[in-house]
Amino acid sequence: MNRSRTTVKSTTPAPLASVLTGVLKTLKKGGRPSLEEMGEVWQRLVGEEGAQHSWPNRLMGRKLVVEVENSGWMYMLGLRKTELLEGLVELLGASRVRALVLRIGEKQQRETSRGPLEKHA
Repeated sequence: MNRSRTTVKSTTPAPLASVLTGVLKTLKKGGRPSLEEMGEVWQRLVGEEGAQHSWPNRLMGRKLVVEVENSGWMYMLGLRKTELLEGLVELLGASRVRALVLRIGEKQQRETSRGPLEKHA
């Protein structure tokens, strides 16, 4: 019997630092976004003025809760809710955000933590 052998070329292993960097980027994309990241994305979607009157408060599962300063801003952002959700999904990915909830809130309730958005009960 004549068996042919396939030779596998040996490649030089990639440096550990580059492998870890790639892994961390991949994990971060699927992880919970930080409040800072959400604030930056939100400002990009609603503009500077809109971000002064509304802010991401928390992420419950894949539902982003955004607090809005008053009913006027609630109405204006409500008209754009579908567009805003599409922008969130495009910028953050559907695995991170799938729904958007707007609610009236007070600015002093805004969290200053820069860590991941916490799940509130």
